[in-house]
Amino acid sequence: MARMGLLAWTSLVFVTGALAASITVAVVRALRTWRTFRAFSEALTPAVDHVQRTAAEAERHAAALSDKSERLNAAVARLQTSLAELAVLRAAAERARPTFSIRKFLPRK
Repeated sequence: MARMGLLAWTSLVFVTGALAASITVAVVRALRTWRTFRAFSEALTPAVDHVQRTAAEAERHAAALSDKSERLNAAVARLQTSLAELAVLRAAAERARPTFSIRKFLPRK
């Protein structure tokens, strides 16, 4: 019977030690996981802020580009109108050039 008690106590000590070691390993791993998560979270926050600032800046640039594109289209339309008017004036000047030639009025040798 004494032998049975010794075996029971030895088994109980072994199970208790194994349980304590398992709990210790679990706690250590949980703390390591928590520290890793906290470090990741601390590193992620500035990165997300940077991405948001960059996205907002890109959005402002896109809006400015859209406005400038509209202004450019209006300027191109005005330029085409001016070029059409210039073409009409050049054609009229070409037709009128022989009529108003200065050489007709200059004396010849």
